[in-house]
Amino acid sequence: MMQTRIHGQDRTTLALIFNHPTSENLEWREVVAFVERIGIAEEKPNGNWSLSLGGRVWTFPQPPHKDMDPREVERLRHLMEGAGLSAHSTELMRPTPAATESDALIVVDHHEARIYRFDPETVGEATEITLRPYDPHGHIHHLAHKEGGNFRGQRAPEDMAYYDGIIASVRDAPRIAIVGHGTGKSSAMSVLSRRLREHHHETRGRVVATANIDLSAATDGQLLALGLEMLTRDGSQ
Repeated sequence: MMQTRIHGQDRTTLALIFNHPTSENLEWREVVAFVERIGIAEEKPNGNWSLSLGGRVWTFPQPPHKDMDPREVERLRHLMEGAGLSAHSTELMRPTPAATESDALIVVDHHEARIYRFDPETVGEATEITLRPYDPHGHIHHLAHKEGGNFRGQRAPEDMAYYDGIIASVRDAPRIAIVGHGTGKSSAMSVLSRRLREHHHETRGRVVATANIDLSAATDGQLLALGLEMLTRDGSQ
C-alpha cells in the first residue's frame, strides 16, 4: 500500500476543488500537477485527459482557458470524494482497488478513520484506506483516549469534511459496519452516525451494525474478525 502526503500548493488546490460556491479560478495545470503526484493524469490523442485516482478513472476535457469550468470542477470534486479525500485531507492511502460493491468496515476515532473493504467470504483479501482530519496545530493528534477526547478541557474541534470523506469512501458499499472508541455525543462514532442520519440518509440505511471497543488494544486481525462478525450476523443494530 502506498501513502502520498498532501501539502504545500497541493493543499491549496484541494481546498479550491472543495470550495463552496464552486471555484471559478481553479487552474487546470495545477489540477494536472496535483493529480500526477497522487494518481495518474494522462493526455489522450483527442485532447481529453484521463485522471485516475483511488481506483477510479474519469475523463475531463482540456479547458479552452487556463481555469476549469465550474461544472467540471464539480465533477472533479466527485472524483476526489470517491477516492476518500476531503477539503482537509493530509494524505492519501492508495490500496489495491476494492472489489465492486464490497462491504465496508469503518474503524473511527478523532485521530483517524480506517476503512476496510472486503467480501465477508474472503476477509483475508481486505484492502484499507486511512483518512485523517486536518490538524495543523496537532490538537487532535494529542487527544488522550482515556480523557474522553478532550483538549485542554474543551471538546475537540470537529472537521465535518473529515466525516464526509469517510462517508464518500463507502457510498457504494452494500453493507457497512462501524467500530468506534468511547461513548457519548462527542465520540467520533457518534459524530459520524449523526452526520449520516442528518445528511446521508441513503448511506445511513446500509449501516448494519455498530460497536464500541478499546481501539488502542485491538489488532488489525481482531478488527477484521469483529467486522466480519458484524457484517454477517443476523439482526439489526
